[in-house]
Amino acid sequence: MRQSLHGVVDLLTGSAPRDLPEQDALAAWQALFFVVPVVSTTFASFARMFSHLGRESIGWVLIDEGGQATPQSAVGALWRARHGVVVGDPLQLEPITSLSSRVEGALARAHGVDPDWSPQTLSAQRLADRATPLGTWIGTAEARVWVGAPLTVHRRCDQPMFDLVNELVYDRLMVHATGAGGRVAFDEAHGRLPASKWIDVPPDGARGHWVPAEGERLDRILETLHARGVDMADVMVIAPFRDVERELRPRRRRYPDLAAGTIHTAQGREADVVVLILGGDPRKPGAKAWAAEKPNLLNVAASRARRRLYLIGDRGAWAEQRYFDVLARYLPDGEAAPPPA
Repeated sequence: MRQSLHGVVDLLTGSAPRDLPEQDALAAWQALFFVVPVVSTTFASFARMFSHLGRESIGWVLIDEGGQATPQSAVGALWRARHGVVVGDPLQLEPITSLSSRVEGALARAHGVDPDWSPQTLSAQRLADRATPLGTWIGTAEARVWVGAPLTVHRRCDQPMFDLVNELVYDRLMVHATGAGGRVAFDEAHGRLPASKWIDVPPDGARGHWVPAEGERLDRILETLHARGVDMADVMVIAPFRDVERELRPRRRRYPDLAAGTIHTAQGREADVVVLILGGDPRKPGAKAWAAEKPNLLNVAASRARRRLYLIGDRGAWAEQRYFDVLARYLPDGEAAPPPA
């Protein structure tokens, strides 16, 4: 056993011989799995870690956030597995590919590949769902997708976030099962913070997609949360644009435990309080149209919040966008909480 575990160390550090027989590498991995049943890694490291193993040599491969994974990144792991479980949400953020759609289309035509298999629109999750006979259709009438083995019981978000995403994305298929205990405890601990709301800020003085007046409202909210005793590790500030994300960095230095970044970095995470700061250059309306092209971005943003969702931005301009009009119905207009005395 000791020799086998030493062999695994050689495999993990890359010092094992390249011509190591597969059965020897497999014996070493089996020894490790006897001691540590689950090993976690990334797709980028998988091929190197398991380079000595062949087809169906691993019992199970579990893929998390499969909706963000491209099929080509998962194929090597699944090829080495006897069983695969792909967990994700095709109605949250989609994979990001470096190949342009024009080049990808040309390659598809040259090789006779149907556009339905395009990595621009297909994730490992969508591919797994296609192969799953038991499931259901979810999504809006314009963008319905087939999902296998849907998990419909939702246990994260309080209202109004649950009803918002349930109507916006899931065709009211989800069942709300968030217990009242967490909400009551949060309210008792923090003196009933203001309800979730949309803080309307006109885009005057915008610098790119950053609106300084929105930053002032954000500072007032963070000061109030800190004064009410909210652990800043339970607060997340997110934005759709990198211009806004760059302006959040001084806030992270002021509150070291604060999570802040773009919406794309927030998938898979959650917080009691989420502040969504929209920004948006009024001279570039196409940027808002990009954010509202699909419900996925807004779905991720709203569903990160367990207890409160505070949205900061130009309500008049954003509420005209698709999907954001639904958000405007669920979030009342309101001013930021006054700074603590």
